[in-house]
Amino acid sequence: MLTRRQLLKTGVAGAAVLGISRLLYGPWRPDAPYEVPKPHQFKVLDAQSRTALAAIARVMLKGALPRDEAEFETALHAAVLGCDTAIAGLPGAVQDEVKELLTLLSGRFTRRWVAGVSSAWSEASEAEIAHFLSRWRFSSFLLLRSGYQALHQIVFAAWYGNPQAWVGIGYEGPPEFVKGYWHA
Repeated sequence: MLTRRQLLKTGVAGAAVLGISRLLYGPWRPDAPYEVPKPHQFKVLDAQSRTALAAIARVMLKGALPRDEAEFETALHAAVLGCDTAIAGLPGAVQDEVKELLTLLSGRFTRRWVAGVSSAWSEASEAEIAHFLSRWRFSSFLLLRSGYQALHQIVFAAWYGNPQAWVGIGYEGPPEFVKGYWHA
């Protein structure tokens, strides 16, 4: 039978092991946030969520984004901005769920345990992010598949809702008779 003294000793020893392992892991530095090219007020996304979405969009939109580095960064910024607009247009309850998902993915420990991405989003490799997305997409857990679908729909709605992306797919835009409804 475990005595109170043994329980306390075990607790202190466990805390010491955790503390030492944290010190050996290296310095604690915050993740680098996604740099926004120009001053812009985001409606929903905070810096950590923008960083996660930028990394995810970079992998999801691979092949659709321009190859030129300057154009690539501009297009990626447009995609992140579009994600913010798409999320802001969702009903309040759905917005809250998406924010919770992004908060979960933005956290250092939850990113590692739930997504399996050990590096910060700004430093994660495309292969690591693609593996995370594939695991969630084909997961046997409905919650992870739903999370993947939410990310997929937000990123693709943001990208293909942008007229700059239409050229790459040969879409000429909406018919003339509908254009007046959007800008009325």
